[in-house]
Amino acid sequence: MIPGRVTSMRIPRFAIKNTNGVKTVIAAQAATVALILPALCLAQSQPSENGTASASGLVLCGADNHPMHHARIEFLNPSTGWASAKLTDKGGRFHLASLPPAEYRVTVTAPACERLETKVEVAPHPDGSSAPLLFHLLPAAQPPAPINDGAVSVRELRMSGKADSAFEKGVRLLQGGDTQRSLAYFQRALAKDPGYYRAYHDLGLAYLQLGETARAAEDFQKSIDLTNGGYAPSEFAMAIILCQRQEFQQAERLIQNGLAMDPGSALGKYFLGLVQLALNQPAEAEKSAREALWRSANQAEVHILLAKILEVRHNPRAAMAEVALYLKLDPHGPLEAEATELRLRAQHELERPPAPNP
Repeated sequence: MIPGRVTSMRIPRFAIKNTNGVKTVIAAQAATVALILPALCLAQSQPSENGTASASGLVLCGADNHPMHHARIEFLNPSTGWASAKLTDKGGRFHLASLPPAEYRVTVTAPACERLETKVEVAPHPDGSSAPLLFHLLPAAQPPAPINDGAVSVRELRMSGKADSAFEKGVRLLQGGDTQRSLAYFQRALAKDPGYYRAYHDLGLAYLQLGETARAAEDFQKSIDLTNGGYAPSEFAMAIILCQRQEFQQAERLIQNGLAMDPGSALGKYFLGLVQLALNQPAEAEKSAREALWRSANQAEVHILLAKILEVRHNPRAAMAEVALYLKLDPHGPLEAEATELRLRAQHELERPPAPNP
């Protein structure tokens, strides 16, 4: 996998009902890739111009200042919505290159540690380097334990790296479509490191792909518990399962929690728009969908969501425009049939003669 590659935001197919009982199907190809990617290295969107600055440093935790492996560092530019994130290596180090010069809101999360938020000014240097940053995390007051398992100590959560090779093999298999084989590698990683929240997350994604939603939900919950709710992709994934169960209000709360941790997430805004449409909140759903595009403009699926919202809001001409944008970005994508149906319905609505005046 190439670090930093942005993939498509697709979710499993599920049926959505609004509060009037009208069934609205949001068709999307099952794409766990978008939820796997943040576990390795992600950029929520690409900057509009080539940056000349960088940011690097170290994340430590606790009174003994031990380095945090797999701590998540996100740099968010509040003025543009652009965000980039990395996970620390075994020594707690991180490096983000090609950052547009700006003041960033930085969020640092790690298992069994309290969340850290601060501001950092990123300025260009002649050689592209910058002064190293140091983030010190405090241990959580009550370190969480995984569901149906014993307590996992902070030492265990340092994640020695012995499980990394098994985990990375599982990721490659899952992304390559060999979901069944990926299970054994994620389980092997967890046997070596019971606090490996990323392995729980991707194991949940594999089970979700295989249709075993109960097991998937259990693993997503373990990831959430191990990180004190600090890993947004697991919150988003759990919300998918709640949507499949028609538990839309609970799904919305979970997505909002994830967005509080990862406000630059285009994926989170997309999911939020889907759920808000299901809750018969088309105005709010349209706002969330447009914010998803603002964060990542090349996400074709969002245009289908917008077309559906505009259909509900009786704006067929605008719905057709969104369908056209989807087909321009992804002419033969997984939502082509849905796009065709939306366009036909919009054309029929436009051709309908106006109602006579009373």
